[in-house]
Amino acid sequence: MIFIAGCAPPKRMGPPIIEEIEAEFKDVCPPHNLTVKPGDGSLHLRWEIDCPESTLLSGYYIYVLDKPIYDEYHSSDPPSSARPYNDAVYPGDTVADRGFETITISDLDNGVDYYLSVRTVYPDRKISASSNEIGVICRPEGQFELAFRYAALNDGFSFARAASVRADGTANDLVFYNKDNIDFIECPSRLNGFLRKTEIYSLGKTKDIYQYPKFTIDIPPEDKLPIFEGESYLIRTADGNYAKIRIEKISGSGKERILKIRYIYQTLKGVIRF
Repeated sequence: MIFIAGCAPPKRMGPPIIEEIEAEFKDVCPPHNLTVKPGDGSLHLRWEIDCPESTLLSGYYIYVLDKPIYDEYHSSDPPSSARPYNDAVYPGDTVADRGFETITISDLDNGVDYYLSVRTVYPDRKISASSNEIGVICRPEGQFELAFRYAALNDGFSFARAASVRADGTANDLVFYNKDNIDFIECPSRLNGFLRKTEIYSLGKTKDIYQYPKFTIDIPPEDKLPIFEGESYLIRTADGNYAKIRIEKISGSGKERILKIRYIYQTLKGVIRF
């Protein structure tokens, strides 16, 4: 080997040297703890995000898919067929510096399985790993007043129609009455054997109608049950669909007694998911 002292290093031909090693991508803000609350044709999402103050974000992609992809793609980019629900990057809601984001998605179909996940979008358009993935079904919900049987036009209710009906109507799913100062709901077929047969289960005291979004039952049904404010009940209609109800308020006396009820109705036969 020959060393030449006192000579300048040879000049490199071509353009100036440019740093070619790109800084390693650091996924510092993946969403986590995603929760999804289904509604009537809608979904409300909430997820947590922990980012260093110096990190810049463009926003988030929300995925609403017809099949799960988490197991295969949770730490890599999703497949090209899994496009975000939002064409434009969602910048987050209007409340800042609280450690979580929310969004409500509407115009969805009831009775359809959706699989939800969220990814952070960085300024260079790279995306983060996936949040946890949640499967949900949109379903009707609402509230109604149920009058004492035969006392008013709204003394029955059809979950399939989401409308009040007569207690002795062929579409009715529920009857209310009071006996010996105890309030009851019962199956319409107890009034007339030709009416609909409803099965009733007690779920006990609940904080709201959304408690117990998914569960199984291992107790026999009843055709009538005593009811109390703040308690929830599972209803299996004659069509084989399930509804969950919560007695929000009981008021009035005698024939004027009335129930205020919140409900969630599952349009998929035999499915107990709310």
